[in-house]
Amino acid sequence: MFGERLFGLLGKEFAQMLRDPVVLFLIFWLTTVEVVMCTMAVGMDVKNLPLGLVDHDRSAASRALTTELTSADTFVLAGVFTSEREAEAGLKAGRLAAVVEIPPGFGARVAAGRQASVGVIVDGSNADVASRARACIIEMTARFARERTMGAMPMAGGVQPAVRVWYNPNLTNTRFEALAMLAQAGFMLAVILPAAGMVREKQNGTLEQIRVTPIRAHELFLGKVLPPVTVTLGSLFPSLLVLRLLHVPMSGSVSTFVGLEALFLLSAVSIGMFVATLTSTLQQAMLASFFGLFPLLFLSGSVSPIESMPRWLQVASQASPLRHGIEITTGLFLKGAGMAELWPHALALALIGAPLFGVSWLVFRREW
Repeated sequence: MFGERLFGLLGKEFAQMLRDPVVLFLIFWLTTVEVVMCTMAVGMDVKNLPLGLVDHDRSAASRALTTELTSADTFVLAGVFTSEREAEAGLKAGRLAAVVEIPPGFGARVAAGRQASVGVIVDGSNADVASRARACIIEMTARFARERTMGAMPMAGGVQPAVRVWYNPNLTNTRFEALAMLAQAGFMLAVILPAAGMVREKQNGTLEQIRVTPIRAHELFLGKVLPPVTVTLGSLFPSLLVLRLLHVPMSGSVSTFVGLEALFLLSAVSIGMFVATLTSTLQQAMLASFFGLFPLLFLSGSVSPIESMPRWLQVASQASPLRHGIEITTGLFLKGAGMAELWPHALALALIGAPLFGVSWLVFRREW
């Protein structure tokens, strides 16, 4: 008797699950495509870091040093600048991971076997990446000195890189991790809250009751969008106190932070609304939300550097609001960046959110 009831119940559950195309698609995606994406995105090696060069010497030796620095896959030459100030602007905007400045007379000093120095600035906002970048530059300049002079340079001399680490001089990873977690927490809340709220209305039947009231479709749609944004944005302010206790400096403008965070959360809410319009049960909504959260998390740059990913994943990461949210947060807090540096990320968030809101509205309006 017990066995018959159990087998009957199991048969019902299996049939219910296998008849649900959303669940079947999510199971297939999570066990195949997402495994490939996340495996290739999570790499601890530092590769293809964008390097800026300021060459005041323009000699054969300076060109040879540049070749040495870009000979491996650690750095790629992202720009040659005429002044350090131009290169520093790229560093602040996040387009460069490091800048090497070669002074005048560098080639002559190397040819004479005398000690020569180069200036190096490393973006320290991500301590792990900065530590490896600094170590690679020191190793490469030492190898260049040995090979260029056939070991003739004195052991205490050689080519000495004067390395400066900006935005995080002590190379502590606490600052970056705290800011990344701030962005991740807001992102997850902004995706899950509207998705769960809308689907709960469907399951409880209250959406049908609302339809017979004078409330219009666009009013209800806005009513589902604005509260999650407001609540999530308000929940971030206690985190500012936590960041203060963790000694994370706020170098940028608070008003710019609030405005860009609101845009970031709107793009996240657009994902939640998109999920809500395509699902009919809370189980489906939660599965679909997590189906999107994990790849967007791994493509955000918080787990491993974007530059270390395959090229197609670097392009795909542009579709992750979390990537832009982390860039905005670290830029504002650690670099003191403003709209002049962060507008590309704001534009990307708008381009992500607008189509998702558009599709969600069309589906919602059709069902209304």
